Amino acid sequence: MRRLILRNRLQAASETGGMTRIAAGTATPAPPSINEAVANASASASAAAPASGPLVARERGVPIDAGADRPAPQSRANPRQTTIDVGALRDDLLRWEGNKPFMYLCSAGYVTTGIGNKLANAQEAIALPWQHKATGLPATPPEIRTAFERVQTMTSEFRREDAKAHNPFGPQHYEKVSDLVLPDGAASQLAVDRLEKDFLKGLRGLFPGFDGYPQPAQRALVDMAYTLGVRGLETKFPSFVAACRDGNFAEAAEQSERKLKANGGRKGDARNVATRNLLLEAARLTSSVQTLAREVRP
Repeated sequence: MRRLILRNRLQAASETGGMTRIAAGTATPAPPSINEAVANASASASAAAPASGPLVARERGVPIDAGADRPAPQSRANPRQTTIDVGALRDDLLRWEGNKPFMYLCSAGYVTTGIGNKLANAQEAIALPWQHKATGLPATPPEIRTAFERVQTMTSEFRREDAKAHNPFGPQHYEKVSDLVLPDGAASQLAVDRLEKDFLKGLRGLFPGFDGYPQPAQRALVDMAYTLGVRGLETKFPSFVAACRDGNFAEAAEQSERKLKANGGRKGDARNVATRNLLLEAARLTSSVQTLAREVRP
């Protein structure tokens, strides 16, 4: 009898492809793989976890050990990378400065190029990718130095000793001094680089809350720093700086007027008016947020 039973089982195994089929519940199934176990655990947790539980926190980028009795730590992401639109700031400057791809003297008598970019010395000029306008060939360092010095010596055309005087000539007056120009896009990139590396960095040092300021206030501060320098803004406008640090942008608007020379000599003082209006807009936005916060406070 035992031989008959064994023969029947072997025959059944052969008919099913050589694999003995075991009825459900008659043996312990093989354990799932690691990936299957993780997937099953995640699915079960998603169904069982409350809306405010750790799983939801993990999906939102908060560490899994954060919960109702454990405050979530601050994100290490740098908010400055997303709150400042450097391209828009560059466009603001372009409105006032224009884009001159050659070297010229600004209203204060400094060699300048592009979107109001001051060149402090010949080395700063040599660092830029100048090319010959007629041929498009790259300029050599000696050629760049010569062009810089030619423009620089033309400050004798107006009275530098008179503090109220400014350059009576427009930028085009210097366009024919040499045939060196910046290639397309270079002036725009130069403005963006200086905003990121110099002005925004300096403004964040001067105003610790700068990244949290309303966008109109940021735009106004960048424009003032661009014409005065961050250091000049700090030393020449102490009341303005104090008002901005206090978040009092209405008072800052009253303290924001630059002299025409420092303002680029803009006819009708339009640049000062625009800056003042930006600060007043920032004041209105700040007031609206404060009012809303009081209304929703329990």
